[in-house]
Amino acid sequence: MTATLYRPSAAGFDTDRTEVYRRLRDDHPVHRLGEQYLLTRFDDVWAAVHDWQRFSSAGLAEGAGHQPMMIYMDPPRHRELRVLVSRAFTPRRVAGLEPRIRTIARELLDAAGPRADLAGQFAAKLPSRIMAELIGIPEEQRETFRELTESFIETDGRTREESVRRLQRIHDMFDDLLQQRRRRPADDLMSALLAAEVDGQRLTDDELQGFCFLLLIAGNDTTTSLIGNGIALLAEHPEQRAELVADPSLITGAVEEMVRLESPTQVLPRRATRDVELHGVTIPEGSRVLLCWGAANLDEREFADPARFDIHRGAPRHLGFGRGIHFCIGSALAIMEARVAFEELLRHAPQYRLEADRERYASSWALAWKRLPVSF
Repeated sequence: MTATLYRPSAAGFDTDRTEVYRRLRDDHPVHRLGEQYLLTRFDDVWAAVHDWQRFSSAGLAEGAGHQPMMIYMDPPRHRELRVLVSRAFTPRRVAGLEPRIRTIARELLDAAGPRADLAGQFAAKLPSRIMAELIGIPEEQRETFRELTESFIETDGRTREESVRRLQRIHDMFDDLLQQRRRRPADDLMSALLAAEVDGQRLTDDELQGFCFLLLIAGNDTTTSLIGNGIALLAEHPEQRAELVADPSLITGAVEEMVRLESPTQVLPRRATRDVELHGVTIPEGSRVLLCWGAANLDEREFADPARFDIHRGAPRHLGFGRGIHFCIGSALAIMEARVAFEELLRHAPQYRLEADRERYASSWALAWKRLPVSF
């Protein structure tokens, strides 16, 4: 039974997710999946993300198919590159984006009819437009980039060859854009990355492409999932939605609770650099270890009544944005985008209703809505 307990991309898993995670935490906190090991308890995941010496992000299969990216690196190179990209997400720069985010949110909502798919028409388009503008993607290419990155959410029914083709197309498009920025720099992240130096050295072409891809997919997919999940949660909890309508200052706390309860990224891998003994199970050196943020964020050992949505909870130790050296560098921007999105949605349609024909993505790593029709 335990061999088939964790099947995140299977039909119906979302419905059973909370109970499956509880059973794993209680009975199989180190759950073996072939040559992989799944960690689901909060304390275990928390300890692992703060221990990169034993649970490494380097040498993973995912990283082999990509250009060099920070999420698949350990210190010292990770630290060097993180310092560099963090300059793009200073509090001042993030705060300066709010008027533009609000303008786009209002445009998207005004363009929606009395019945709209808020997953595709609002939650997906708002972050993708903001991140595309930040990176410097021309307007005529933004929809193509959005569709390509969105395809990485759904992992069911897609071959590795198809994924490689899509990834190569993204890299080719970025290569062309980076060549253009070398000739004509602009006020965008691509130009800033081209000009940046780490210890007196410029980024390689591969690192530049890896940065651009990571910023795009992290800025698009995870924030899209956050907003979509929040739209559904507020519709399912109208009394708490009414509180946010009456007092929008509560929205930031509500966004943190959305990230905890329905973490956009449910699981990410690490590699054991040595034998690790945990709960009577030996994880052999070299094994792939899956850190299940989604299960850890529902652990009653850390959170009281964890499956309950509570905009007043205040849970500073949740793992919705990761932790440790790989803590999401764009978390402040994601929270701000989501806050503005909900401020504008609740102003536009404070009593919107979910329709029955909504659909989740089938994904091994993400919790996201593919279709989220609502009526205003």
